[in-house]
Amino acid sequence: MWTGEPIVVDPVRIAVVGVGHMGRNHARCLASMKDVHLVAVVDPDETNRAAVAEAHGCLPFASIEDLPEVDAAVVAVPTGHHLQTGQELMSRGVHCLIEKPLTPTRDEAGILIAEAENAGVVLQVGHVERFNPAVRQLRELVEGEQVLVVNARRMSAVSARVSDIDVVMDLMVHDIDVVLYLMGTDVAGIEARAVEGPHGSDHVTALLGFGGNRLASLTASRITQNQVRQLEVTTADRFLTVDYPSQELLIFRQGRIGDVGEEGFDGRYALDVETRRVFVRRAEPLVAQLEHFAGAVRGDHPCEVDGRQALAALELVWSIQDRLASVGSS
Repeated sequence: MWTGEPIVVDPVRIAVVGVGHMGRNHARCLASMKDVHLVAVVDPDETNRAAVAEAHGCLPFASIEDLPEVDAAVVAVPTGHHLQTGQELMSRGVHCLIEKPLTPTRDEAGILIAEAENAGVVLQVGHVERFNPAVRQLRELVEGEQVLVVNARRMSAVSARVSDIDVVMDLMVHDIDVVLYLMGTDVAGIEARAVEGPHGSDHVTALLGFGGNRLASLTASRITQNQVRQLEVTTADRFLTVDYPSQELLIFRQGRIGDVGEEGFDGRYALDVETRRVFVRRAEPLVAQLEHFAGAVRGDHPCEVDGRQALAALELVWSIQDRLASVGSS
């Protein structure tokens, strides 16, 4: 928890627990960062942990019980193991970045949040799109404006990487967090429809109503051939688009080029759409997320995506899932 005073002296000693797809990426990024020392990786698979440890010059362990003293850990184990792993680490005073989703249930999320608060450690959750430079620039651009409509699409082909959770928990949760980041948390209504697949809902569209007659439309798919990661934002005066992978940010604004009474105009005015490409200082979002985590551990700033914010996103996930279940049973 941020006190305004340094918590850990550089370098932050850190471990990665779970070196599957995401854990390997975390280890790669941490090994390249300044002011961070990747001490160890933990994984029950001997081949996985040995390969990652050798690649990045750190120690391999089969269990967190064998870990040497570290300041922080990235938890990238399967979601069902987040509670046990996070609780054990935080009870030892280890700051944790836990991959999204935080937990599969509300009760487990509450336990981890309480554990972090009782232990006085940072609990950050891996909502990595929050650290996409284009999203952060977008948030600055709409500061002071009312966001009226957000459209988010996150679509991929079938993948065997995740089979224990549906597409809402797997993919849509990223955009739910971004929508709450841009629009606030006063969700007034939810509608949702799904296409079912072998692992539950594999293509879902959800419509969220916010106070002030504002809307967010989210689509997530694991059965779409092309990969799409796009965000569109409408305000009273502008339309802004973000392409997550390329970090391209565009602004569209209508401009009046003719007016009443001008020669050649018959009492009407004409509009032209101006397009501007915003300069975005590109960076790997995962590195930015880990740098933020290390800074929170050192006490440089408060954690931006803590357990309570992650729980707010999960509450919407569960509400959408409940809505889908009620539609399916009707």
